[in-house]
Amino acid sequence: MSRPWKITAALLAAGCAAEVARRRWRGDRVARARRELDVRDRVLREEAPETLDLRHEAHRLRELGDAAGALEVHARMLAARTDALGADHPHVLITRFNHAGHVWEAGDEAGALSAYEEVLADMVRVLGEDHPDTRWTRNVLTIRRGKAEGADHP
Repeated sequence: MSRPWKITAALLAAGCAAEVARRRWRGDRVARARRELDVRDRVLREEAPETLDLRHEAHRLRELGDAAGALEVHARMLAARTDALGADHPHVLITRFNHAGHVWEAGDEAGALSAYEEVLADMVRVLGEDHPDTRWTRNVLTIRRGKAEGADHP
């Protein structure tokens, strides 16, 4: 075999190996995505069906300016989610964070700050210090504390 053909054969072999690696890498990503979707589907099946309706109702009331009504509906949704998924489930922790926001919007700043502190402690315990949800909760708590104390925050 002449030198140009050897080079061509080597390049072809390298290209084939790269394609095999690329397909394997893509297959891993697809499999990982399917596993994640399976987990999300399972979580949604575990939740009570009315939680989605409650979520939409709370959002609608909030948009209409009925903070007290939204808080009451959101509290029912939080209870249903906690019953379905357990208190330490990440979706329940996010729902608790959102509930603290509803408490804040309803005018109970002290209650909201207390709720933020409680959910932050649980997020640190369950998700860890460096999880994005934990960092976001810590940031919101800092901003809301500043607003409650009268500091000028954006």
